[in-house]
Amino acid sequence: MSHPFKDKIFVFIGNPARCSRQEARDALTEVGGVTGDRIGTFTHYIVAFNGAERTKAFQKAKEHDRLGHMVLLNEGQFFDVLEGKAEPPEKKVPPRREGVIVYPAKDPEAAEREHDRVTQYVVEKKRIKNMARYGVPMPDGGRLKVEFRAPEIIRQIAELMKSNAKGTVYSRPDMPGHCDNCVNLSRVTISGDDGSVIANLCLDCNNQLMAEMTDAEIPSYVPKRLSFENNDGEIRDFEIEFHIFANGKTLTATEIGETKRKVDVFGKLDDDFNEMLETLMERIKKALSVTYMKPNGYFAGNKAVGYIEHNRERNACDIIIDGRPYTWAELEKNISAHEGFKIKIEFGDIGDELD
Repeated sequence: MSHPFKDKIFVFIGNPARCSRQEARDALTEVGGVTGDRIGTFTHYIVAFNGAERTKAFQKAKEHDRLGHMVLLNEGQFFDVLEGKAEPPEKKVPPRREGVIVYPAKDPEAAEREHDRVTQYVVEKKRIKNMARYGVPMPDGGRLKVEFRAPEIIRQIAELMKSNAKGTVYSRPDMPGHCDNCVNLSRVTISGDDGSVIANLCLDCNNQLMAEMTDAEIPSYVPKRLSFENNDGEIRDFEIEFHIFANGKTLTATEIGETKRKVDVFGKLDDDFNEMLETLMERIKKALSVTYMKPNGYFAGNKAVGYIEHNRERNACDIIIDGRPYTWAELEKNISAHEGFKIKIEFGDIGDELD
């Protein structure tokens, strides 16, 4: 029977009283466990050693433990399980979120296999990186280190990007090609300084590439669709997309159906995915609770918040408010009705909330 800590990712906070951090790391490695530098989506256990309670990471760990994202252990619990004296505690049951429906996967077994595959990939990646950074103890007292290399095709694209790329550009969703790394439709084009195309990638392969280049974590599971109840008791469905960039990552929710509300969250590369998802859900609920336009097309109050989207049929931009498109001509009557008033126009970046 394998050890319960085998293939589990740990984050240590503070310093153990009974040994050094390196000795604790080596002991965990011997049973197949892996340590990470920071709390992330794939963290299974957080171990609070001496002095942990004085850190912000500990407060974050307590909240993750309460929500059932991962398990918080003290030093005694960690070594008791490590030495086979006890079984690890189970994750807490996450509190139920009122008004939110998470649709299960159409093929649960396939989803579980994909979850296991991605998790194992992350575990092995961290294991090799730990060997490259800390090495493994040798019989002669030294430490053996190994070199980490990304998968060949991703490594090649990464090298081209480092030497020749100027950035990434979204391909047109209505004119997709195929990903150079798989058979899915491409969503991102990577171009060089000379205008040449280095690669066309789907979102999943782009995220894998960016994860290799930036050391960001790819979540083991991103819900494809979430449903929320609005103020009228109607269920609204949202498609969810996760995207890693060179300098951050985004979660975007786009409403499915007659209206197309869009909500997004921008995070730093090391921000926790679960926290981003919590923020996204709160913003969706907030967006569904506010109405800026009356049925007659006039403002319901003294402001309106939305986003700008290109309309291919008109070859012009629409202003999307309450999930519905408006042309500048349609908004002109609103502006004309406020003659003599002051006006403020404000633009926000991806992830910004304009209240």
